[in-house]
Amino acid sequence: MLQSQALNCKIFATLKNKAQYIIWGISTLLLFVATTFYFSQQSEKPKREIISKSPPVDYWKMFAGISLERKFVEDADAYYRIPIFTSDLLTLAGKEVTLSGYYLPYSRLDSVIIISRFPIATCFFCGRAGIESVAMVELGRGSKNLYRTDQRLAVRGKLTLNSTNIKKLAFVVVDATVEEL
Repeated sequence: MLQSQALNCKIFATLKNKAQYIIWGISTLLLFVATTFYFSQQSEKPKREIISKSPPVDYWKMFAGISLERKFVEDADAYYRIPIFTSDLLTLAGKEVTLSGYYLPYSRLDSVIIISRFPIATCFFCGRAGIESVAMVELGRGSKNLYRTDQRLAVRGKLTLNSTNIKKLAFVVVDATVEEL
């Protein structure tokens, strides 16, 4: 009787191991099928269309080409450093540009902001950067000035070059739209 009980235990243990192997095999097969189905669906998604084959223009680098000349401004009765623009920049005047940078507060006007190539700690006003690293942005209709200092933005609008009005920056983007990055 002891032998038959031992034999029954071995058979039961063998059946239990076989059941585990069968469950493991079915689980592996299901995982393989699910993975294959998932990756086959991924390859059938349409590829994103390339909008432009040319690399984006880094206007900040172009802005760095300006030089400054010290001139007397009669209205202010003082000497100011007035920007002298390169021929490349002069061809951009009136054309649409896109600048990515950091928001800097300018005034309480909702329609005017400053965008800087660098964060406020190293910007033209507070750090060691030059006048070429900031642009005044005059927002288009419907745009609101609801941004935080150093918030990353992309600004799109028409570029105006300023070498006459000392109350504005050298680069002014007018009729601008803003996108948060």
